[in-house]
Amino acid sequence: MLHMTHNYMLGLAALVISFFVLFYIPLGYIWVKAREQKRNQNK
Repeated sequence: MLHMTHNYMLGLAALVISFFVLFYIPLGYIWVKAREQKRNQNK
């Protein structure tokens, strides 16, 4: 039972990490693009 719980925790951690990666990459991309647009407007 302990081994199964460990696997469950490992799977949950992998799921959370993959979710954060998939969520933060587009967010960071949008942020960089928005900053580029702002910098271009200031010129």
